[in-house]
Amino acid sequence: MKKSIVVAGLIAFSQAASAHTGLLPTDGFSHGFQHPFLGLDHFLVMLGLGLWASSHACLLAKQAIGVFLSFMIVGALFGLAGFGFAYVETAILFSLLLVGVALSFGTTPIVSIVPTLRRGNSVRNAPALRDAGASDTAFPRRSVGTINVCKAIILTSIAAFAAMHGLAHGSEIPVAASAYAYVAGIVLGTAVLHFSGLALGLIARRINATGLIRVYGTMTGVIGAWLLFA
Repeated sequence: MKKSIVVAGLIAFSQAASAHTGLLPTDGFSHGFQHPFLGLDHFLVMLGLGLWASSHACLLAKQAIGVFLSFMIVGALFGLAGFGFAYVETAILFSLLLVGVALSFGTTPIVSIVPTLRRGNSVRNAPALRDAGASDTAFPRRSVGTINVCKAIILTSIAAFAAMHGLAHGSEIPVAASAYAYVAGIVLGTAVLHFSGLALGLIARRINATGLIRVYGTMTGVIGAWLLFA
């Protein structure tokens, strides 16, 4: 009896762990909206991206969320057109793992991790100089360029993983369903998760509870690794 319960639980979890199995109803906007919340992999990534964005500059946070939503739509449209990718599920689980790693090791703003030296001012003084109103000339062009490269790499990675999530969603939509309404529902549900994570992250920073974000990241990374390598 105990074995039956354990097996049933594992089966239930394995179905809920992925939003890209084709088992969820896909007949319109309402089901599309539910999709990000019912798939554990999608839920953790979307909420995690919002948490990650909460520790960065407003512009980068907007760019990250905007890029994800935009490329998710592009991926979904490609999926609707019949395009496929053999390793789409692996890419989705890998995005889960990366979000977990990023959050579990903290959410340090990019500008504070780029070496910035000028007239003896170390990187430790860089954020203070900005807060004090120092001009951009106080920061070497090389460091600014490095920051821009880091941002470009991050946003490109977000775009790639977003396209994989969208591709998986789009390829699952049955012919009889309202495809575009379903995609609109998915995008809205994803946006709700992004901004929920953003709000929770800002609250955690305000009450000095950023450790909870690391716990979330560790849990996400462990689940991602388990699903990826199991």
